[in-house]
Amino acid sequence: MRIPSRVVFPFGYRISVRQLSDSEMDRRDPNADGIWDDELKIIYLRKRLPVTRRRYILAHELGHAWLDWQHRHLDNGKAKS
Repeated sequence: MRIPSRVVFPFGYRISVRQLSDSEMDRRDPNADGIWDDELKIIYLRKRLPVTRRRYILAHELGHAWLDWQHRHLDNGKAKS
């Protein structure tokens, strides 16, 4: 299973997934293997990691994205049901 480049949550909440080299990732956070950027709606993953580890990190970061989606849409009433 490959890593997707995009994930779409309900109400058109689109999330980009980018796999970065070590140097690109280190510029964002040298201690992280995955990052959720809630302003840009991008998940960054460290590309050199084994695919099983990247999938695990992607699932973790999607959890952060899901919480952000809930906060944004539950607060403005789009997902009350």
